[in-house]
Amino acid sequence: MIEALGSFSLQAARAIWEFSELGMSTARALGRQVLSRRFRWNETIHQCYDIAVLSLPVMVFSLTFVSLMFTIEFSFHMKLVLGQDSLVPAFSTVFMLREFGPVVTCFLLTSRVGAAIAAEVATMKVTDQIDALKILAVDPIEYLAVPRWIACVFACVSISLVSVGIAILGGALIASIKLGYSTGQYFNSMFTFTRFADFQECFIKAAVFGSLIPIAALYHGFRARYGAEGVGEATTRAVVSGFLLIFIADFLLTYLLYRV
Repeated sequence: MIEALGSFSLQAARAIWEFSELGMSTARALGRQVLSRRFRWNETIHQCYDIAVLSLPVMVFSLTFVSLMFTIEFSFHMKLVLGQDSLVPAFSTVFMLREFGPVVTCFLLTSRVGAAIAAEVATMKVTDQIDALKILAVDPIEYLAVPRWIACVFACVSISLVSVGIAILGGALIASIKLGYSTGQYFNSMFTFTRFADFQECFIKAAVFGSLIPIAALYHGFRARYGAEGVGEATTRAVVSGFLLIFIADFLLTYLLYRV
Protein backbone atom coordinates (compact mmCIF):
# COMPACT_ATOMS: atom_id res chain seq x y z
CA MET A 1 0.00 0.00 0.00
CA ILE A 2 2.85 2.36 0.86
CA GLU A 3 4.48 1.58 -2.47
CA ALA A 4 1.23 2.33 -4.33
CA LEU A 5 0.80 5.58 -2.40
CA GLY A 6 4.35 6.61 -3.19
CA SER A 7 3.90 5.79 -6.86
CA PHE A 8 0.68 7.82 -7.00
CA SER A 9 2.37 10.77 -5.27
CA LEU A 10 5.25 10.72 -7.74
CA GLN A 11 2.87 10.55 -10.71
CA ALA A 12 0.79 13.42 -9.29
CA ALA A 13 3.89 15.55 -8.68
CA ARG A 14 5.15 14.83 -12.20
CA ALA A 15 1.75 15.73 -13.72
CA ILE A 16 1.63 19.00 -11.75
CA TRP A 17 5.15 19.87 -12.89
CA GLU A 18 4.43 19.07 -16.55
CA PHE A 19 1.15 21.02 -16.40
CA SER A 20 2.91 24.03 -14.88
CA GLU A 21 5.70 23.75 -17.44
CA LEU A 22 3.17 23.79 -20.29
CA GLY A 23 1.52 26.88 -18.82
CA MET A 24 4.87 28.67 -18.49
CA SER A 25 5.88 27.61 -22.01
CA THR A 26 2.63 29.06 -23.35
CA ALA A 27 3.25 32.34 -21.51
CA ARG A 28 6.82 32.52 -22.85
CA ALA A 29 5.63 31.77 -26.39
CA LEU A 30 3.04 34.53 -26.12
CA GLY A 31 5.73 36.93 -24.92
CA ARG A 32 8.00 36.00 -27.84
CA GLN A 33 5.20 36.57 -30.34
CA VAL A 34 4.36 39.97 -28.89
CA LEU A 35 7.99 41.14 -28.69
CA SER A 36 8.93 39.87 -32.15
CA ARG A 37 5.65 41.12 -33.68
CA ARG A 38 4.93 37.67 -35.10
CA PHE A 39 1.53 37.45 -33.48
CA ARG A 40 -0.81 35.00 -35.25
CA TRP A 41 -3.79 37.33 -35.63
CA ASN A 42 -5.73 35.23 -38.14
CA GLU A 43 -5.58 32.04 -36.09
CA THR A 44 -6.34 33.89 -32.85
CA ILE A 45 -9.38 35.65 -34.33
CA HIS A 46 -10.57 32.34 -35.79
CA GLN A 47 -10.27 30.67 -32.39
CA CYS A 48 -12.06 33.58 -30.67
CA TYR A 49 -14.95 33.17 -33.08
CA ASP A 50 -15.14 29.40 -32.59
CA ILE A 51 -14.79 29.53 -28.82
CA ALA A 52 -16.53 32.78 -27.83
CA VAL A 53 -19.12 33.65 -30.46
CA LEU A 54 -20.38 30.12 -31.14
CA SER A 55 -20.57 29.36 -27.40
CA LEU A 56 -22.47 32.52 -26.44
CA PRO A 57 -26.07 31.35 -27.14
CA VAL A 58 -25.73 28.19 -25.04
CA MET A 59 -24.09 30.07 -22.17
CA VAL A 60 -26.68 32.85 -22.10
CA PHE A 61 -29.54 30.34 -22.28
CA SER A 62 -28.10 28.25 -19.44
CA LEU A 63 -27.24 31.16 -17.12
CA THR A 64 -30.67 32.71 -17.63
CA PHE A 65 -32.45 29.58 -16.42
CA VAL A 66 -30.01 29.23 -13.51
CA SER A 67 -30.88 32.80 -12.52
CA LEU A 68 -34.62 32.12 -12.77
CA MET A 69 -34.26 29.04 -10.58
CA PHE A 70 -32.15 30.75 -7.92
CA THR A 71 -34.40 33.80 -7.73
CA ILE A 72 -37.38 31.57 -6.94
CA GLU A 73 -35.37 29.41 -4.50
CA PHE A 74 -33.96 32.42 -2.64
CA SER A 75 -37.43 33.91 -2.30
CA PHE A 76 -38.93 30.67 -1.00
CA HIS A 77 -36.25 30.08 1.65
CA MET A 78 -36.10 33.72 2.76
CA LYS A 79 -39.85 33.76 3.32
CA LEU A 80 -39.59 30.45 5.14
CA VAL A 81 -36.76 31.54 7.47
CA LEU A 82 -37.05 35.34 7.68
CA GLY A 83 -40.69 35.90 6.80
CA GLN A 84 -39.83 38.30 3.95
CA ASP A 85 -37.81 38.28 0.73
CA SER A 86 -36.70 41.88 0.26
CA LEU A 87 -33.06 40.85 -0.22
CA VAL A 88 -33.70 38.40 -3.06
CA PRO A 89 -32.39 40.76 -5.79
CA ALA A 90 -29.20 41.45 -3.85
CA PHE A 91 -28.49 37.82 -2.94
CA SER A 92 -29.24 36.40 -6.38
CA THR A 93 -27.17 39.08 -8.15
CA VAL A 94 -24.15 38.77 -5.84
CA PHE A 95 -24.29 34.98 -6.02
CA MET A 96 -24.44 35.07 -9.81
CA LEU A 97 -21.51 37.49 -10.00
CA ARG A 98 -19.26 35.84 -7.44
CA GLU A 99 -19.99 32.17 -8.05
CA PHE A 100 -22.49 30.84 -10.54
CA GLY A 101 -21.74 33.26 -13.37
CA PRO A 102 -18.07 32.43 -13.91
CA VAL A 103 -18.26 28.84 -12.60
CA VAL A 104 -21.21 27.63 -14.70
CA THR A 105 -19.94 29.48 -17.76
CA CYS A 106 -16.51 27.88 -17.49
CA PHE A 107 -17.97 24.44 -16.76
CA LEU A 108 -19.95 24.66 -19.99
CA LEU A 109 -16.92 25.95 -21.88
CA THR A 110 -14.84 23.07 -20.50
CA SER A 111 -17.42 20.60 -21.80
CA ARG A 112 -17.65 22.24 -25.21
CA VAL A 113 -14.30 23.88 -25.86
CA GLY A 114 -11.94 21.91 -23.63
CA ALA A 115 -13.13 18.64 -25.15
CA ALA A 116 -12.79 20.03 -28.69
CA ILE A 117 -9.25 21.32 -28.12
CA ALA A 118 -8.13 18.05 -26.51
CA ALA A 119 -9.64 15.97 -29.32
CA GLU A 120 -8.10 18.18 -32.02
CA VAL A 121 -4.61 18.20 -30.50
CA ALA A 122 -4.75 14.48 -29.65
CA THR A 123 -5.74 13.68 -33.23
CA MET A 124 -2.79 15.74 -34.48
CA LYS A 125 -0.55 13.87 -32.06
CA VAL A 126 -1.61 10.36 -33.11
CA THR A 127 -1.41 11.25 -36.83
CA ASP A 128 2.12 12.70 -36.40
CA GLN A 129 1.05 16.22 -37.41
CA ILE A 130 2.76 17.70 -34.34
CA ASP A 131 6.01 15.97 -35.31
CA ALA A 132 5.57 17.42 -38.80
CA LEU A 133 5.30 20.92 -37.31
CA LYS A 134 8.57 20.39 -35.46
CA ILE A 135 10.27 19.18 -38.66
CA LEU A 136 9.09 22.39 -40.38
CA ALA A 137 10.64 24.39 -37.50
CA VAL A 138 7.21 25.49 -36.24
CA ASP A 139 6.85 25.56 -32.47
CA PRO A 140 3.65 23.60 -31.58
CA ILE A 141 3.20 25.76 -28.48
CA GLU A 142 3.21 28.98 -30.52
CA TYR A 143 1.08 27.50 -33.29
CA LEU A 144 -1.48 25.55 -31.23
CA ALA A 145 -1.41 26.69 -27.62
CA VAL A 146 -1.14 30.48 -27.72
CA PRO A 147 -4.16 31.26 -29.99
CA ARG A 148 -6.39 28.85 -28.06
CA TRP A 149 -5.24 30.18 -24.70
CA ILE A 150 -5.96 33.80 -25.67
CA ALA A 151 -9.33 32.84 -27.14
CA CYS A 152 -10.35 30.89 -24.03
CA VAL A 153 -9.46 33.73 -21.66
CA PHE A 154 -11.32 36.21 -23.87
CA ALA A 155 -14.32 33.87 -24.14
CA CYS A 156 -14.58 33.15 -20.42
CA VAL A 157 -14.37 36.81 -19.40
CA SER A 158 -16.67 38.22 -22.08
CA ILE A 159 -19.25 35.43 -21.95
CA SER A 160 -19.34 35.49 -18.13
CA LEU A 161 -20.05 39.22 -18.04
CA VAL A 162 -22.63 39.09 -20.84
CA SER A 163 -24.34 36.00 -19.44
CA VAL A 164 -24.51 37.43 -15.93
CA GLY A 165 -26.00 40.66 -17.27
CA ILE A 166 -28.72 38.81 -19.17
CA ALA A 167 -29.27 36.45 -16.22
CA ILE A 168 -29.87 39.49 -13.97
CA LEU A 169 -32.52 40.71 -16.41
CA GLY A 170 -34.06 37.23 -16.32
CA GLY A 171 -34.11 37.35 -12.52
CA ALA A 172 -35.84 40.73 -12.63
CA LEU A 173 -38.42 39.33 -15.06
CA ILE A 174 -39.30 36.29 -12.94
CA ALA A 175 -39.32 38.46 -9.80
CA SER A 176 -41.90 40.78 -11.36
CA ILE A 177 -44.03 37.89 -12.68
CA LYS A 178 -43.79 35.39 -9.82
CA LEU A 179 -42.73 37.34 -6.71
CA GLY A 180 -44.60 40.62 -7.13
CA TYR A 181 -41.56 42.89 -7.47
CA SER A 182 -41.69 45.97 -9.64
CA THR A 183 -38.69 46.50 -11.90
CA GLY A 184 -37.69 49.58 -9.90
CA GLN A 185 -37.83 47.72 -6.57
CA TYR A 186 -35.73 44.86 -7.94
CA PHE A 187 -32.96 47.02 -9.35
CA ASN A 188 -32.99 49.38 -6.36
CA SER A 189 -32.39 46.46 -4.00
CA MET A 190 -29.79 45.01 -6.34
CA PHE A 191 -27.73 48.20 -6.68
CA THR A 192 -27.97 48.94 -2.95
CA PHE A 193 -26.07 45.78 -1.98
CA THR A 194 -24.02 45.00 -5.10
CA ARG A 195 -20.48 46.40 -5.02
CA PHE A 196 -17.80 46.89 -7.63
CA ALA A 197 -15.81 44.15 -5.87
CA ASP A 198 -18.49 41.65 -6.92
CA PHE A 199 -17.94 42.49 -10.60
CA GLN A 200 -14.20 42.44 -9.98
CA GLU A 201 -14.36 38.92 -8.54
CA CYS A 202 -16.44 37.73 -11.51
CA PHE A 203 -13.80 39.12 -13.89
CA ILE A 204 -10.86 37.63 -11.98
CA LYS A 205 -12.42 34.18 -11.64
CA ALA A 206 -13.43 34.07 -15.30
CA ALA A 207 -9.91 35.04 -16.39
CA VAL A 208 -8.24 32.43 -14.17
CA PHE A 209 -10.66 29.67 -15.18
CA GLY A 210 -10.22 30.64 -18.81
CA SER A 211 -6.46 30.27 -18.42
CA LEU A 212 -6.76 26.78 -16.93
CA ILE A 213 -9.23 25.25 -19.42
CA PRO A 214 -7.01 25.32 -22.54
CA ILE A 215 -3.87 24.31 -20.63
CA ALA A 216 -5.66 21.22 -19.27
CA ALA A 217 -6.95 20.36 -22.74
CA LEU A 218 -3.58 20.90 -24.42
CA TYR A 219 -1.76 18.96 -21.71
CA HIS A 220 -3.82 15.83 -22.27
CA GLY A 221 -3.89 16.35 -26.03
CA PHE A 222 -0.10 16.51 -26.29
CA ARG A 223 0.22 13.38 -24.11
CA ALA A 224 -2.40 11.29 -25.98
CA ARG A 225 -1.62 7.65 -26.73
CA TYR A 226 -1.74 6.48 -30.32
CA GLY A 227 -5.02 5.23 -31.74
CA ALA A 228 -8.68 6.24 -31.54
CA GLU A 229 -8.83 5.05 -27.94
CA GLY A 230 -6.06 7.47 -27.01
CA VAL A 231 -7.98 10.42 -28.49
CA GLY A 232 -11.12 9.55 -26.53
CA GLU A 233 -9.12 9.03 -23.35
CA ALA A 234 -7.37 12.38 -23.72
CA THR A 235 -10.69 14.15 -24.29
CA THR A 236 -12.28 12.59 -21.21
CA ARG A 237 -9.30 13.40 -19.01
CA ALA A 238 -9.19 16.97 -20.28
CA VAL A 239 -12.81 17.60 -19.29
CA VAL A 240 -12.50 15.91 -15.88
CA SER A 241 -9.25 17.68 -15.01
CA GLY A 242 -10.73 20.98 -16.21
CA PHE A 243 -13.65 20.57 -13.81
CA LEU A 244 -11.32 19.71 -10.92
CA LEU A 245 -9.06 22.68 -11.64
CA ILE A 246 -12.04 25.04 -11.71
CA PHE A 247 -13.26 23.72 -8.34
CA ILE A 248 -9.81 24.12 -6.76
CA ALA A 249 -9.21 27.55 -8.28
CA ASP A 250 -12.71 28.70 -7.25
CA PHE A 251 -12.04 27.79 -3.62
CA LEU A 252 -8.62 29.46 -3.58
CA LEU A 253 -9.88 32.64 -5.24
CA THR A 254 -12.93 32.81 -2.97
CA TYR A 255 -10.66 32.42 0.05
CA LEU A 256 -8.22 35.08 -1.16
CA LEU A 257 -10.87 37.55 -2.36
CA TYR A 258 -13.26 37.10 0.56
CA ARG A 259 -12.39 40.49 2.05
CA VAL A 260 -12.44 42.34 -1.29
